[in-house]
Amino acid sequence: MTDQNKSVLEGIRELTSHIIARAAEIEAARRMPLDIVQSLKSAGVFRMFVPRSHGGLELSLPAGLEAIRALGRVDGSVGWTAMIGSGSALFASLLPRETYDRIYERGPDVIFAGSSQPVGKAETTADGWRVNGRWPFASGCQHADWIIGFCVVTAGGTSLPEPDLQAGSPLIRGFALPASEWQIEDTWNVAGLKGTGSHHVSLTGAIVPATNSLIPRMVRPACRDLFTRLSRISFHSCTARSP
Repeated sequence: MTDQNKSVLEGIRELTSHIIARAAEIEAARRMPLDIVQSLKSAGVFRMFVPRSHGGLELSLPAGLEAIRALGRVDGSVGWTAMIGSGSALFASLLPRETYDRIYERGPDVIFAGSSQPVGKAETTADGWRVNGRWPFASGCQHADWIIGFCVVTAGGTSLPEPDLQAGSPLIRGFALPASEWQIEDTWNVAGLKGTGSHHVSLTGAIVPATNSLIPRMVRPACRDLFTRLSRISFHSCTARSP
């Protein structure tokens, strides 16, 4: 266990009694209180999978999952939203390098939310992409810094095929924008995991710069080395521990 991992786990242990005492409040508000979000930031939870080059801890996947598991045992909603907010940093590394650098220019404690379901539509424009869509289950969207949504690429209303995949596969792209540019719809009224705040998020006719789009495969050279390094550290170390 690394010193960084020990530090995160110690921070979680220090928060345990406080989170337990706030469980009813978390359920009633259907979200994590902002002071708990800030405490998780201070503990390093949201920088676990950010590379050291950008101020993060660059933990292995087993080490990060150990921290998420510890939070989940304290409160399921807190563990889930922390997992989404921190783990989505891997998606961010598929963005162009200049965009990735801009996201982390003020520090590594950036929180992501969004949905990997390709339920939006995106068409190219002279200024980038015109994006429309409504995405479900955007856990933690109310305290996120950036939100990512995936779209089917269309031309004239017709979906385009993905040339590098099997016939019939649609062309998919992800789009990242600051959370302030998304609409959050209050739709999370459920029986369990109420505190995750997994509302719908939407964009209507949003013009998204090309530099804010990502390909959900490792083909872009600008961040390829970064994504490869994070993935290798995470998944190879996980494989090494497998029987």
